[in-house]
Amino acid sequence: MSRLESQVLIASDDRELTAALGQLLAQYRPDVAAGNAASVLALVARGDALRLLILGDSGSDSCALDLLQTLKERHPDLAVLLVSTHPTVEHATESIRRGAEDFVPVPYSEEVVSKEVARILEAAELRARVESLDRLVATRYGFERIVSRSPRMNAVLDRATAASRSDTPVLILGETGTGKELIARAIHANSRRAKHSFVPINCAALPRDLIESELFGHRRGAFSGATSDHPGLFAAAHGGTLLLDEIGELPLDAQAKMLRVLQDGEVRAVGGLASRQVDVRVVAATNRSLAAMRDDRMRPDLFYRLSVLVIEVPPLRDRRDDLPLLIRHFLTGLGEPGMHRVDGIDAGALDLLADYPFPGNIRELENMLEGLSVSLPPTRATISADDVRGWLRRRGEGGGRTSDATHVPLKLVELEAWAIAEAMRQAHGNKSTAAHILGISRDTLYRKLHEIDLASKMPDSRTPH
Repeated sequence: MSRLESQVLIASDDRELTAALGQLLAQYRPDVAAGNAASVLALVARGDALRLLILGDSGSDSCALDLLQTLKERHPDLAVLLVSTHPTVEHATESIRRGAEDFVPVPYSEEVVSKEVARILEAAELRARVESLDRLVATRYGFERIVSRSPRMNAVLDRATAASRSDTPVLILGETGTGKELIARAIHANSRRAKHSFVPINCAALPRDLIESELFGHRRGAFSGATSDHPGLFAAAHGGTLLLDEIGELPLDAQAKMLRVLQDGEVRAVGGLASRQVDVRVVAATNRSLAAMRDDRMRPDLFYRLSVLVIEVPPLRDRRDDLPLLIRHFLTGLGEPGMHRVDGIDAGALDLLADYPFPGNIRELENMLEGLSVSLPPTRATISADDVRGWLRRRGEGGGRTSDATHVPLKLVELEAWAIAEAMRQAHGNKSTAAHILGISRDTLYRKLHEIDLASKMPDSRTPH
């Protein structure tokens, strides 16, 4: 069977009514069907472009109403306009209750019918545009935007996808620059709340004396400077998602109010007497470890309420196989139309970056590539190893210092101690990363550190800096 291409379908057993409606709505090139249920249901099922069904109703029995109810159950987005040749108030009321967009009695005003059809189709077009925009937003902020082939990141995306299917509070853990907000936005963009606001707030950046006002709102006159009512961020995120970044920096008194919102869905503005209901999905994020979140800086009851679903985003050094993909992704997005573009990075430069611990993670990688791209001569379109060495040197991360004998001990014992100290510095104290830099096991590093500590107590031995 061929597909139904028209936006409008006229279905009635009354040939005279069908012909009159067809002539009136000729500009929409409507399809026509007999009014029996089987033919109408079959045509609607084939109508990919169908927006409106005009259903003729003799009013003598309930067949049209039953067909209307079946149609709305199977195709809830399809608008149905019921045109009745024997209208009654009860019949009109029942048709609206069963899902009709409107009820038109016969004889009808052609102007009224034309305007009603135009209104319904305009509303359907608007809904289609909104749905298209939602799909665009989901693509822009969705999981497709997260570049990775790492098994550890695949596990993260699986948990984030599961989180998007519910309203459960989520706690996202990860170092600075790992993309916690990107994960939170993807969860929101793929959830039922995607049509509503995503409101991010950095708790560490809120002034301590204004935290409650910013989160829960305030009434005019509640404090000095409160010259008008302020709804607060929870109210702004009503129906959507509120991202509480650096949740561990929230003071304990504000944490108590936060717990009330999560438990009861109510907020009370500073200086206000009444509470108001809010429908907000809370996603919290922190650069602290899960163990650190359990210390006395976090109320246990709030911690357990927020950590229903925990997502741990790995640092870039633990997903080094993603480095080439991320570099290609960022280089593709860099530059403006008409400007010199950088299209790649050579193998030597990639090797140097693979050995760098990236304490700033993906954000640091993106900023580095942008800086190197801007400073690259117009005659070159590829980032070289020398470019990366210069960047590392400017950051004090090697890139040439090791060749200077005045900075490197020559005695074997001191050289080993220096190498370990340098690796620990580059890894910012992370022993697993330092062991990776040195090419030894973590147990070996612990043993070496113990030996160095003992050696430092001897008169003729020291750990160079």
